[in-house]
Amino acid sequence: MVVAMIVACEVGFWVLIALGLLSRYVLHRRRLSNVFLYGTPVLELILLVVAVVDLRGGATAGARHGIAALYIGITVLFGHRAIRWVDQRVAYHFLGGPLPWRPPRRGTARVRYEVVEFGRFVAAMAIAAALLGLLILITGDASRTKALTGFFGALGMMTLISLVVAVVGVFEAFGKPPKAKPAPRRLRDRAAA
Repeated sequence: MVVAMIVACEVGFWVLIALGLLSRYVLHRRRLSNVFLYGTPVLELILLVVAVVDLRGGATAGARHGIAALYIGITVLFGHRAIRWVDQRVAYHFLGGPLPWRPPRRGTARVRYEVVEFGRFVAAMAIAAALLGLLILITGDASRTKALTGFFGALGMMTLISLVVAVVGVFEAFGKPPKAKPAPRRLRDRAAA
């Protein structure tokens, strides 16, 4: 039941984003769009309730419960960024909006970006760890929650991988600049017009 709910939440997340953008750009209903887009956190709450009900109902904790906690932690910290990312690209590609924001490539701005992103990831893992602790506490039976206590190591490993990615990004910020690529054709055409 928990695995199906994780899948349903992920599908629901993208459906709500699509409905929100459709309401905003096709129907020109900003309030309705905001209802859909701000409704995405409700999915995480539903997933948490399903995991708690499953464990309180006598189920033995498994990786599915750990993945549910991880999913919630990541979407709480990165869900709004995913929505903004999609929104900017829809506005640009289909409605002639401004060029979407891109992370800085060089210098201290890139270092700041990498540090902030790593901090966000650490916060997401902290939320996931807190939810794991909550699920363990709610279950109240150590024999049924061994899989959840083992999941803390996976969160630590993911944090370590994120640290490596951030360090590589910091080194790239001051390394040899990449070769300049020509602007996409649509930008050249737009500039010529």
